[in-house]
Formats: sequence, structure tokens, C-alpha cells
Amino acid sequence: MKRVVGLALLLLLSSVLFPVSASDWKFDPSLVHFYLYGAKTCPHCRHMKEVIPETYGADKFTYYELVGNSHNDEVLNNISRLIGVTGVPVIGITYNGTLVAVIEGEYKVSATPEIVETALKNNGTLLLLASGNYILPHNNTKAREIVEKLQYLFTKAGEPSETSTTPKKTHTTASETPADGTHTTTNGNDKRICGPALIIAIAMVPLFPRRRR
Repeated sequence: MKRVVGLALLLLLSSVLFPVSASDWKFDPSLVHFYLYGAKTCPHCRHMKEVIPETYGADKFTYYELVGNSHNDEVLNNISRLIGVTGVPVIGITYNGTLVAVIEGEYKVSATPEIVETALKNNGTLLLLASGNYILPHNNTKAREIVEKLQYLFTKAGEPSETSTTPKKTHTTASETPADGTHTTTNGNDKRICGPALIIAIAMVPLFPRRRR
């Protein structure tokens, strides 16, 4: 419920601050693609794994299984080091080949056009995380570097599961992608990152910052 309310507020504020007419921009579903890191033991991951292909088609969806795949687990750890995600599913959305949003957790898929539009109008990549809603502005050098690393980790670094329509690729290991920053691990074999990289404090800004009085 908190995710739905937060997303609704984000989109509402965006429509007020950045009003556009229908003639200015129109969402093209053929240009969107979803990349999901998830676990088969997670009900939210399973739901997203079903709903996204049902809505946009199997050819618009790439799934990376974490259970039993140490490579994908390490790729997600690198994503965590960059932006501080701690849970799954973690979904990357590209539009016309550019990463426009990263979402931590389950979300309302029908809101995808508004999410894409908000990213494009703000000239940045949206981060809809458990910790809050942020944007990595593309005109900021540090933020742009993070976006490029994230795009690589979502689109090239992972090993798609057999249920994904994206063919497996020959690639370098995920650890070769730089991801500076401190992090901690949880108990057991789960190596989820609990803290964001220091660079985020510099490059990541709230999507709708509060005005000083």
C-alpha cells in the first residue's frame, strides 16, 4: 500500500510541476523493456514476473533468477552498492534503449507510461526505492556515471533465466563493473547490500525536494 501511495503522489506532483499535453508526447509500448532481478521464493517477484509479460509481451521482459545463481546475486549486489536497494524484486525499465527507472518492490504496471514520461520530462532516471523517490539527473556528471553503470548491470551483466526470451550472452563478470562504496551483509548466505554508496549522497537528489522556508 505504501508503494502505491508513494507512486501515485509522485506522478500527481509530476503532472502539476511538468504539465504536458497529449500532443507533446505519447508512450510507445514497442520502445519499453523490463529487466527484473527476483527470487522464485518471493511472491512479489512471481507476481511481477507474470504481470509484466502479460501486459507488454514476453519479448519486452528479461528475468534474472537469483536463487541458485551466484552470478546474478553478485550483479544485484553491485546494483545495491550503487543505489542502496535491499529487497526484491528490483526492476529496471528502459525506454528507447535508455534506463529511465529503477523500482524496488512490486508496483502497478499500468503506471509505466506515467513513470517513463516523468523520467523524460525531468531528464533523468527515476529511483523508486523503499527509502524514497529520487532522480539521477542526466546533466550531472556523477549521476550520469551511475546511470551508465546501472544500465550495464540491468541490460548486459546478468544471466537471463530460461523463461526469459532474451538469449544468454557472453559477458565479463559483474565484479568488473566498478561500484565504489561501503556496504554491509546480512546473516546467512544472503549478501544483500544494506547501505548506499557514498557517491549517492552527491549525485542522487529527491525528485521533489522540500522548499526552505
